[in-house]
Amino acid sequence: MKRPFGVTFSAVLLMLGSLLQLPIALLMAFAGVVLHKQIGSGGLPGAPGPLPSWFPAYMYALCGFFIALALWGILTSVGLLRLRRWARFSILIIGGALALIGVASLPVTLVMLFVPMNVASGADASQVQSVQTITRIIFGAIALMYALIAAVGISWLVYFNKKKVRELFAGVAGSIPQSRRPFLISVLAVLNLIGAVGCVLMFFLPLPAVIFGLILYGWQKAAIYLVFAALQAAVGIGLWRLHEWGRKLALGVLAFGVVQAAVYLVRPSLLLRYTAEVNRIMGTTQSPLPTQSQAMIYELSFGLSALFCIAIVAVLVYYRAAFRPPAEPQPSLPEAIQ
Repeated sequence: MKRPFGVTFSAVLLMLGSLLQLPIALLMAFAGVVLHKQIGSGGLPGAPGPLPSWFPAYMYALCGFFIALALWGILTSVGLLRLRRWARFSILIIGGALALIGVASLPVTLVMLFVPMNVASGADASQVQSVQTITRIIFGAIALMYALIAAVGISWLVYFNKKKVRELFAGVAGSIPQSRRPFLISVLAVLNLIGAVGCVLMFFLPLPAVIFGLILYGWQKAAIYLVFAALQAAVGIGLWRLHEWGRKLALGVLAFGVVQAAVYLVRPSLLLRYTAEVNRIMGTTQSPLPTQSQAMIYELSFGLSALFCIAIVAVLVYYRAAFRPPAEPQPSLPEAIQ
């Protein structure tokens, strides 16, 4: 069966993007080695404070993360070229993640184009204008990058959900029984399982947790991350297996997320306090953005987060029939009489 151009082009594009993850992983590993040596010799020259001792391990973890992404993309690209059914689901998940990242990040980046940066008092006016212009060019380029990421993700979601493409990856049309699990439910299940892994990783980072503005340390931080890891893992498994309890648990977690986003939306100062605490622990300088601008960005981010949670709730409500067990066939009338 002839492979369509769209499938080949998507496989090549995904392969190139995956291969780009490898030099990034190498850069993270190199940075980890350099930071390890610098910390051992007394810290980075010119740094406002000593770097945390765990920072090199964090860079190594990022290296492993980018390698995992590269391997995932490469395997998916090969599967697409061979028209493997699992590869279609894989690129749909990747496309959904890209669309989510691009659509969520683009508005925040566009806002940054119009946010004035803090400059040192007494700085030359022409120098301030140059800094502002360069900053806007940088954020404009970042916004363009997020727009392209969103466009690629959305195009994959549309293209690989077309009927002809679905039949192509299923072999002969109708020869493979279709799963009764809707695609969006599969995506939500996988994203929740990935989120559970992320919570476990955050458990090992020596940074505090925050919930409703309350900063948690020590065993409290460990407990909250482990609880959320268990919740997201349970949601992922429940949604994947189409259990009704998984859908209800997902709705509960989403309701919690909407409430917390509303709290930060009304009081962004709670998150500013957490950011300042993280900067203190990491020994980094404060953001060059004015406090009011940071608060506005947090408000926009959590407003979008609340909308995403509500959209996911709508998906779970819309597909609630998929979580009902399949009806058993009714016996024919003669059999019923017998």
